[in-house]
Amino acid sequence: MTKMVWYRSDLRTIDCEPLLMACRDEAPVEACFLACPKQWQQHDLGANRIEYLRRSLVELKKGLDELKIPLHMRTVQTFAEVPEVMLELATSLDCREIHWGREYEVNEIDRDRATRQLLEARGISVHEHDDQVVIEPGSLKTGSGSPYKVFTPFKNSWLKAVEASEELKPRRRPEPRKRKMAKVKKDPVPAGFEGFESFVEIDDWPVGENQALARMDEFLEQRAGRYGEDRNTPSIDGTSRLGPALAVGALSPRTCVDAARRQARSKPGSAAGLDVWISEIAWRDFYRNVLFEFPRVCRHRAFKPATEAVAWREDEESFLAWCEGRTGYPIVDAAMRALVATGWMHNRLRMITSQFLSKHLLIDWRKGEAFFARHLVDMDFASNNGGWQWSSSTGTDSAPYFRVFNPTTQGRRFDEAGTFIRRWVPEIAQLSNKAIHEPSQSGEALWNQGTYPEPIVDQSFGRKRAISAFAEVKQPQ
Repeated sequence: MTKMVWYRSDLRTIDCEPLLMACRDEAPVEACFLACPKQWQQHDLGANRIEYLRRSLVELKKGLDELKIPLHMRTVQTFAEVPEVMLELATSLDCREIHWGREYEVNEIDRDRATRQLLEARGISVHEHDDQVVIEPGSLKTGSGSPYKVFTPFKNSWLKAVEASEELKPRRRPEPRKRKMAKVKKDPVPAGFEGFESFVEIDDWPVGENQALARMDEFLEQRAGRYGEDRNTPSIDGTSRLGPALAVGALSPRTCVDAARRQARSKPGSAAGLDVWISEIAWRDFYRNVLFEFPRVCRHRAFKPATEAVAWREDEESFLAWCEGRTGYPIVDAAMRALVATGWMHNRLRMITSQFLSKHLLIDWRKGEAFFARHLVDMDFASNNGGWQWSSSTGTDSAPYFRVFNPTTQGRRFDEAGTFIRRWVPEIAQLSNKAIHEPSQSGEALWNQGTYPEPIVDQSFGRKRAISAFAEVKQPQ
């Protein structure tokens, strides 16, 4: 009996439970991936993320070839076509058992339910696995049995579960199948990837599980010990930069947590930094738990229903200034220009720029969420949505609506010497370390020279306007 692994957001062979379970006996195993270009566009996935996905699939095929498991590629336009295509593929390969890793967004859940119903109706058994997370969404509850809405108690419960369960250890890579592989001459990537042209340096990121594992080991060995101190400074290489690999599943979160814990035991001096990094993996699980428990966030809805009544401003000119990095606030502009040029933004800068848009400009956070989605190489819906709702005070565990980052203060604190700003906003690079964070107060009329704009909103005015707009909405206790 032939078995099949349906790959989606778990493009790896190590610590891949659907693959390992399909390979638990000597039966032949096939693998498949479905490209869904129209659905990707509807979900705002941009060319940078899609090109990274394409390259990751090429690397996955190499790994599966070593295991003598063919990777079959198909293109469908939307999820609605998936059930019939999966049935056709399974029938043509005489597969009677299919394994896949769960995804937790609403459209994906609906897709999988419809696919499962059709396959099982035709006598094909389906096995779903929680392989995108460390702890299964929905399995952790508060003392009263309700879902977690605040991160810290969720993390405490999550850490206890990690400590207690041996089942959370990474799964091994299966042994190669005993079969002959037919030579495939054509490009393994389907036509569904055409039209997604990326203009960023994808080679800057680890592509495929081998590169991702090597990057993780290098980070844990050399930089993780200072992660707690360095992660907020955008001008230095203080983060793991493993987000893209985690987003497509070339690296599993279980592998990250297990490796970090082993590193902390072997080098106790690095434990503090590693604990902070493990917390970031817990945040990733937390936001997936939110998707599972509160599916409205997948439907362009605020987690806090009351905040749907916030009177967001329609200001396309200011929104474009934010998108293009010409707000007159150097740290905001540097961050936005870096995002467009590289497909990535430092997490501290994601908080600064998202708060600036949703608070100082009082523009609907969903516009910013979509802009990030279209540019990020590491686009991950749960984390992107969770981060934007945190910054805009509409989400779970979010910043109180009256707490508004001062972008000038943030720039001085996290880019004190202006190193990051000078790289991305060269027109003000000649200013002193102090003046570069607030050019309009430097005594040099740079905007009169047409080189850098005045601030598009007064910081104090924008803050007060946002607080007033949120205060008019009935806030739950």
